Amino acid sequence: SSNCHLINIHLFVKMRRSKLKKNHKSPLVETNDLVEEKGKKSEKKRKRSKQNFESNLGDIDAEERRLTASLFGDGVGDDNDDEKKTIQKNNQILVSAKEDNNVSVNHNEIIIYNSGSEAIFELDTQGEEFQDEDDFDANNESVSDRTGEKLVEVRKEREKPAWVDHDDVEVDLTKTNRLKKLQNFCDEDVSKVSGSDLEHRLRTRFQETSMKFVCTDWANMRDEKHNHDNIETSASTISATSTNLLPSEVLAVRRCSNANQQDFIKAALRSVHFHHGSDPDSPLLLTAGMDKTLRFFSVGEEESQKIHGITFPKLPITTARFLGDSGKVAISGKRSFFYIYDAIEGKLDLVPRIVGREEKTLERFVASPDGKTIAFLGNDGYIIFVDVKSKQWMFDLKINGSVRSVTFSPDSEYLFAGGSDGDIYQYDLRRRRCVERLQTDDGTMLTSFSASTRNLAVGSESGVVNFYSNYHGQKDRYLLKSIMNLQTTVDNSLFNHDGQILAFSSESERNSMKLLHTRTGTVFSNWPTSKTPLRHVVSLDFSPLSKFIAIGNNKGECLLYKLLHYHS
Repeated sequence: SSNCHLINIHLFVKMRRSKLKKNHKSPLVETNDLVEEKGKKSEKKRKRSKQNFESNLGDIDAEERRLTASLFGDGVGDDNDDEKKTIQKNNQILVSAKEDNNVSVNHNEIIIYNSGSEAIFELDTQGEEFQDEDDFDANNESVSDRTGEKLVEVRKEREKPAWVDHDDVEVDLTKTNRLKKLQNFCDEDVSKVSGSDLEHRLRTRFQETSMKFVCTDWANMRDEKHNHDNIETSASTISATSTNLLPSEVLAVRRCSNANQQDFIKAALRSVHFHHGSDPDSPLLLTAGMDKTLRFFSVGEEESQKIHGITFPKLPITTARFLGDSGKVAISGKRSFFYIYDAIEGKLDLVPRIVGREEKTLERFVASPDGKTIAFLGNDGYIIFVDVKSKQWMFDLKINGSVRSVTFSPDSEYLFAGGSDGDIYQYDLRRRRCVERLQTDDGTMLTSFSASTRNLAVGSESGVVNFYSNYHGQKDRYLLKSIMNLQTTVDNSLFNHDGQILAFSSESERNSMKLLHTRTGTVFSNWPTSKTPLRHVVSLDFSPLSKFIAIGNNKGECLLYKLLHYHS
């Protein structure tokens, strides 16, 4: 019985297992079924999207065929019979209007209508090209009012400028102080100045200012006869002692209007200096003083015109000089810095200090005739040399005592200096050493120097001017004469261009100025006199070829006199 029971149990388990196998599926079989089912769904989606795309494409093709038929008249089919009838009706209206009114229809414009009365679009086969104004006006009557108004608007749009040229802009010159000087006269209305007129005014202003600083007549092409005449003129100028001798008794002088009459200052005119490369008949003159303003004037016999002015807010000017024949000007005052102004380019360079020097003031300097070097009077007898091009310190020279005055030789190779010890020092600038030291007879302080090609003039604190000859040769140097016409310190002494006149003056005494005839060593008796209204002479200078002499006084006036001998 036990065996039968085991056999029954075994059969029951076996049957149970077979039944479970029939009702249970494996995971792999189930996964395959799911994949197959998803594939069928995606295939249905693709077929559905393809059908939609073909349906939409058919609609697009139908729309294109409809538009093509509207444009070119090719039948579209029965679907567009209403639209075709509308187009034919509109065409008949246009033809009937043409026949009734006997006007021309512009076939260059095709108007497409929809089933209603509104135009779908207008096709212009001519682009933006229009006919002449007469044809346009004639055709404008034949088209509808709506089309004509549109064409007029397009035409107005075409007439607008493509860009705004700056020359067409109007400028108000009264709004800017720098532009007010472009007025031709005081009452001129310059509130609306065109761009071309402004350009012309600026060009004229530039030619009247910058071009005055440099004489460029030598660059003009001339024939051989003109060149020969210029050579003869230059030769006659060099040999002035034999062909253009100045009379010794009387100096012919004529008073002209003040050079700075258009713009004078109310302070002492510390510097007046002519540009020696400018036109001798209308030379360029600069004036400067304690009002911190540098001014340029074009000198004339009847009237002098102001050309330009520049203000230095932090520098009361004590010395201003042109640097040779260039358009550069050196300006200094009682400050440790100085300026170099390029009047041609309008460029102003500030030199804050001289490297290696501790001077607190650079108020006195002298520029070399070639315009390459500036010699400043420093402390303790030092003479400081600065290169104009690099604006850097070059070297120092020293005298005993304090230095009061220096001057260059006309060839810029020598320097003469003097001061408190009363001796004259001559330096060779090429070797940078003293080549001669000469003691004066009175031994007083030397305050003024001037050199020409043949003579040397030395002014002293006692009012005596010593007149030396042949300063280049140490052995042949000798004192020609001592001029004692002044009783106070000689502050200025200057030879004219050919060395026939020596002008010297004193600032301490009123109307204290004299002119010396160097060939005879006599002072001109007719001019200036004690009644000549010179006031206290502060500065003076001769113009190119000595046609004018300018005198600056303590009242800010720049007196101008014409030397008739050099005008004949």
